[in-house]
Amino acid sequence: MSSFLEVSEDLAGIQLDELLAMNWPRVAKGKLRELVRAGQITIGGRPALPSHRLRTSDVVLIEADMSELKQVASASFKPLILHQDEHLVAVNKPAGFPVEPSRWGEHPENLTGAMLDWAQENQRPDGLPVVRPRALHRLDLGTSGVLLYALSLEAERHYRNLFEHGNIDKVYHALVIGEMRSGGVIESRLAPDSRQGGHMKTVKAPGGKPAVTEYQPLKLYRGYTLVECRPRTGRTHQIRVHLASIGHPLAVDPRYGGRDKMHLSELKSGYRPKTGRPERALIERLTLHAFSVEAIGPDGNKQRIEAQYPKDLRILLSKMEKWRHAPETYSR
Repeated sequence: MSSFLEVSEDLAGIQLDELLAMNWPRVAKGKLRELVRAGQITIGGRPALPSHRLRTSDVVLIEADMSELKQVASASFKPLILHQDEHLVAVNKPAGFPVEPSRWGEHPENLTGAMLDWAQENQRPDGLPVVRPRALHRLDLGTSGVLLYALSLEAERHYRNLFEHGNIDKVYHALVIGEMRSGGVIESRLAPDSRQGGHMKTVKAPGGKPAVTEYQPLKLYRGYTLVECRPRTGRTHQIRVHLASIGHPLAVDPRYGGRDKMHLSELKSGYRPKTGRPERALIERLTLHAFSVEAIGPDGNKQRIEAQYPKDLRILLSKMEKWRHAPETYSR
């Protein structure tokens, strides 16, 4: 089944893959580029590169049946928008949802689907979405907090350059096991653990990739600490592995030495369960929250975006304060 798109004046200069993404926002961009390179999408019958910039009245011919391509599913939840301008949108990612569709479909709902729903609610007069949000970084499935999306190709290039050169200041808050009484810097290199799929480990030079995490205790509890972390690199599981490497794994993180969940009975001495009712966990995901991001926008102005703690983490910390209060505290 063939179809075509004619480039309007207001879209002159757009890249071919960007135009395709506007028309088929739920198809993976890699797949759209693959069709272009295979010659199934051309400009007036002439082969082109995905990055080809289009001119007014160019006709894009599509020989593929786009209706048969796999699409990102909608989500049942709406993203909580923390900040939006012409370049950037920041959301408060809920724990339990991956940023991108999972490879094997084990998490059918994801933030990409939710953000595409959000984008499609903002339509151009011709019915196309105003933007296709581009995730600028990742957060683990069990991590909550600030996540950034670019709203144009130019913005994506700007912010990715900042990430690449370490010019974005990210702050995470983590509840860890053990009483941490001083801060420091961890500079252990990281590499995949060949003995355990999906795990990372610290390695000695020259192996792995350089990774740097600054950390500082914020609040001391009996047996636990709320810690502020500033990753200066962006390696997979970096904060989780680095904290575990110094003997302070996340309170909930079974992959790297923490529990699989936390209950009030673990914190409150003399706890008595209610008859006939199993105890519900206070939290059963990573005790890690992306608290804030600070960067210089394309207009040269500094932006600082914060995400308040979600309900499960607020409740956990309130129980910590009540039942694990320590006389010595740290302040920001």
